[in-house]
Amino acid sequence: MEYEWVYNLAFFFGLLMLMMLSGMPVAVGFITLNIVGLYFFLGAGSLALLATSSFSSIGQFTLIAIPLFILMGELLMRTGLAAKTVEAVDHWIGRIPGRLSLSAVGGGTLFGALSGASMASVAMLGSTLVPEMTKRGYKPAMSVSSILAGGGLAVLIPPSALGVLLGALAKVSIAKLLLAGIVPGLILATMYFTYFALRAKLQPHLAPPYESQGTSLKEKLHALLTVAPLLSLIVVVTGFIFLGIATPSESAAMGVVATLILAACYKRLSFAAVWKSLMATMTTTTMMLLVIVGSTGFSQLLAATGSTSSLVSAVGGLDIHPILTVILMQLVVLILGCFIDTISIMLVAIPVFMPIVNALGLDPIWFCILILVQLELAGITPPFGVLLFVMKGVQQHLKIGEIYRAALPIVLIQIALVALLMIFPALVTSLPELMRN
Repeated sequence: MEYEWVYNLAFFFGLLMLMMLSGMPVAVGFITLNIVGLYFFLGAGSLALLATSSFSSIGQFTLIAIPLFILMGELLMRTGLAAKTVEAVDHWIGRIPGRLSLSAVGGGTLFGALSGASMASVAMLGSTLVPEMTKRGYKPAMSVSSILAGGGLAVLIPPSALGVLLGALAKVSIAKLLLAGIVPGLILATMYFTYFALRAKLQPHLAPPYESQGTSLKEKLHALLTVAPLLSLIVVVTGFIFLGIATPSESAAMGVVATLILAACYKRLSFAAVWKSLMATMTTTTMMLLVIVGSTGFSQLLAATGSTSSLVSAVGGLDIHPILTVILMQLVVLILGCFIDTISIMLVAIPVFMPIVNALGLDPIWFCILILVQLELAGITPPFGVLLFVMKGVQQHLKIGEIYRAALPIVLIQIALVALLMIFPALVTSLPELMRN
């Protein structure tokens, strides 16, 4: 049948949706779908192929960076070192309107450059800054919104565990993908700074000005010197990758060792902090590795049934510009982000999208950065954005409706960033090209 591949895709995604609605864990649902699909379409003998590919997909040296980046973020948060970066940023912000909101964005940018963990960033910023914002009369439109903005930056700015996972699934250079996120991440942080400063100026009732003790230059320099060793982590992790001194996995390992040394120097290192960090890292890493196994099997299932090649041929035969195809794929991810989590989106989209991107001759690194922005967007898109519920968890007095409304401006700013990166792809490709040269 000419359109048999359409029915196959409808069957796969329909069965997948039923599994998700049943409450089955995402990774388990995908692995179950792979087993059922291969068994019915290719027979019981094909299951051996799934077992072999599962081991080969996660037995890669590059994936060591995932647990190490996660561990580094957990250690920074649980030893209290992350909070010190926020305090240092606050000293330098001064008396600018919306000072605490700008501190959230600045702190999120620094924490993102140190750890790459968006949920940990939102939890840390929410628990440390929201009480002070509430005391100062900040409305959720400024307090919650700025924390969601600052926390989400960790997805783009390296080191990003989600970026490593995406690179592994899309089969692109992880080092180049991490570096490609730097410029878009800094542009997004600048857009946030501008938005919150202007809104605080134009609507002072959302972020009431208050008399604060002026911070002398000596105090600012002292705050900077206090966190300077922490900022060296950025050089250890990102700088070594850029200079080609170390791979992402090696840089992540050095980052963990440096974090432990710094925590000991700051007298914040404890057995309890290390143990909790290790347990949290083990849980998250196991989930991510199962995701890779599920995605690899799903790619094989689509390829074995001819769905991938038929879909690529169908898209390639459309009489539209490739950029319109990219826009359509971005819209699909945006809609998915309203209902399912970032990991699920990657599992659903990447095996389908990447063959199309390669067939159209588009830059896969550029496309993956667009997807990363959309994944960051998925974390704050109502009604089921995971960062929205993290925010609710750390500040339970807030109504979920208030959190939803606070997220909407951030959604629009990130959509504007996607448009900017599509118009000027050099913003993404310049750093990876510089590293290659």
